[in-house]
Amino acid sequence: MKKLKKDYLIFFVIFVFSIIMYINWLSMHYASDTYNIMNVGYETYATNWSLKDGRLIMYLITIIFAKLNLPIEIFVIGTLLVAILISCICVIKLKNIITENIELNIKKEIILVLAVFFTIFNFMYIEDMYFVESVVMALSILLLTYSADFIVNARSIGSRIKALTLAIIAVIAYQGTIGFIIILTFTISLLKNKIELEGKKDIIKANLRRIIIDSLISALFAFIAICLNLLIVKIIGELTGQVQTRIGTVSEIFNNLEYILKNFNSILKDNVGLFPVNLLYTFLLISLIVSLICDIKTKSRRFLTLKLVCIIIISIISAFIVSIGTLSSFYTGRLHYCIGSMMGFVLICLIIENKDEFFGKIFNLILIIYGIISICNCIIVTYQHKKVNEYEKLEVKSLNRYIEEYEEDSNIKVQNIAIYTIRGQSNKTYFADISRKSVVTYNALRCNWSADGLINFYTKRNLETINLNTNLLEEYIMQKNEKGYGIVNNTLIVECYMY
Repeated sequence: MKKLKKDYLIFFVIFVFSIIMYINWLSMHYASDTYNIMNVGYETYATNWSLKDGRLIMYLITIIFAKLNLPIEIFVIGTLLVAILISCICVIKLKNIITENIELNIKKEIILVLAVFFTIFNFMYIEDMYFVESVVMALSILLLTYSADFIVNARSIGSRIKALTLAIIAVIAYQGTIGFIIILTFTISLLKNKIELEGKKDIIKANLRRIIIDSLISALFAFIAICLNLLIVKIIGELTGQVQTRIGTVSEIFNNLEYILKNFNSILKDNVGLFPVNLLYTFLLISLIVSLICDIKTKSRRFLTLKLVCIIIISIISAFIVSIGTLSSFYTGRLHYCIGSMMGFVLICLIIENKDEFFGKIFNLILIIYGIISICNCIIVTYQHKKVNEYEKLEVKSLNRYIEEYEEDSNIKVQNIAIYTIRGQSNKTYFADISRKSVVTYNALRCNWSADGLINFYTKRNLETINLNTNLLEEYIMQKNEKGYGIVNNTLIVECYMY
């Protein structure tokens, strides 16, 4: 009962923390996908985006909102709030898994809770919270946490079945987080199965074997879950006639792997615009240097630095597992949750494995600095997105005046909208004074999936989206419009940019 009360108190505190971090979005915000939802409607969005991609849980949630005919504001804020609640439960669960057989004083437990909090609510998670799908992304993380717990701490056949079942449901909720089960299982197993020279050699070998087996089982379960989800996607495609464009072919795997090896460093360095450039590298380097000094000074036999290196390597591998199958959304935070959680796992390991009081204070200081920066970073990124929303509204207002002037001069009513997608100019997808360039700060007017929805939302014109044929394109190009949009006959043409 005492432990339960303590968990409730911790939950309340971290919930308040998370509300502060995401306060800018809890007052309503418009993701680029939100404009798309409003434009096509709940049911069409549920079918063409959630169902087609095999996200059955999100499909059902969206259909429920459609049947209840609830406003988009309730959909956006409601899913975000539930996602935050689920994520806070995940923090409590992971904390309890780690401390199950460990005695910690109050101070050290508070420090551990902070480390776990910033593992779950990491900087890559900001992008997950950006979408209405945040609720299923959070659910996926929670299910993978329970699955990892079953893999490491309950090794019966029944527990293995439960772990696999949870992993499969997690992938059905959202595929992009599946790699998290590997780094999570590895870290939990590493903390449980002690590797230190003070122990007997046969025990060390047994523990090392256990860590490897647990990690391989998690990788196997991840593979099975992905394969089953691909089968579900294929069946849905056959039944609905939907063509899946995100999934690659087996022949592309080696090309994808080559691309990952060439470009993974840019993800770690730039953090896809969700964290300051090179700051993750800086924190990792500082942690490794201090842990190495700790190992040398204390003559530690716990292999602290080596454990951190293993966590970093497994995190990177886990982060790019999905990209081996497809490079779709490669430069996004939602596919690299494991990169965001990496520093959190490093700090958890340092807190649990280190026994020296002096170096413990240094590790605590690193955590506090990392935590403060993470909170401030989240507030900055979410605020910049809100600024983008304001700029979008102003830009559409200017565009609407342009349409009105055209209609008045030509006596032709604009009825259609066509999107002209230009590749290789992705920098134009952002407003000039937005410093954090990421998916979260896209200008929806320059995204080919949201421009029509954005324009219809603010102009209330209900323009019909049509394909851009050759004649329309040629006439538009001849106009040499500098604003990135123009009108040909009764069709508004908008330039959108992408990689």
